[in-house]
Amino acid sequence: MTTGQLHRIASRAHPHPRNIALFGGSFDPIHNGHLAVARAADRRFNFDEILFIPASRPPHKQRSLAPFPHRFAMVSLACAEHPHFVPSLAEAGEDFSAHQLFYSIDTVRHFRRANHHLDHIFFVIGADAFIQIATWKEYEALLMSCNFIVATRPGVQADALRLVIPPELVARPQQVRRDSRTHAIVPVPHDPHILAKLRRTTIFLLETVMSEVSSTDIRRRVHRGQSIHGLVSVRVEEYIGKQALYR
Repeated sequence: MTTGQLHRIASRAHPHPRNIALFGGSFDPIHNGHLAVARAADRRFNFDEILFIPASRPPHKQRSLAPFPHRFAMVSLACAEHPHFVPSLAEAGEDFSAHQLFYSIDTVRHFRRANHHLDHIFFVIGADAFIQIATWKEYEALLMSCNFIVATRPGVQADALRLVIPPELVARPQQVRRDSRTHAIVPVPHDPHILAKLRRTTIFLLETVMSEVSSTDIRRRVHRGQSIHGLVSVRVEEYIGKQALYR
């Protein structure tokens, strides 16, 4: 069966627009902080699917990663208990070797084509990554191609996040609106959950998730022989031990 046939079958199976989140990362390993962000986003936006996309060769990562099959396996194990969480091979490449370099703009365009532009696509990203987005390939096109959900991180302020958004992409501010009941002109209240409204998309702020857990710390703890219990899911913890990763 061809890729095109698969896409047509998927479209028939989902005739109505869906809310889909793309959550990419090296996931080396995936940890409870990642899952907490996804759960918080799911509660707020009621997603049909949150696709966890392990990166093949992240352009901004200088260090070597654990082999892609291990990272994908850990993502699959972490997603197993969540019905809306789906592990994705979108950046595995045609031969599933994960040797190809993928950029986020290409991945978003892939899902746009696959879903015939019908679905509402959201891009989930941590604040520490979003603040560097101006260094990403075609970042202005990326910001305009889908909605963003920026998860807060300790020490990163909303004003600092707004500074990386090109002013020319921001929609003209609507200071007043007409009340639908009285037809009076009233001020538009500020929504603290919206970081910025762009001309075609919206950047949302997910402020309820503050996690100190990091993949770097987990790898370091495993290397030192320290426990990672409670930092990753039980299944991921068992997998890391059985496969002797990060030793």
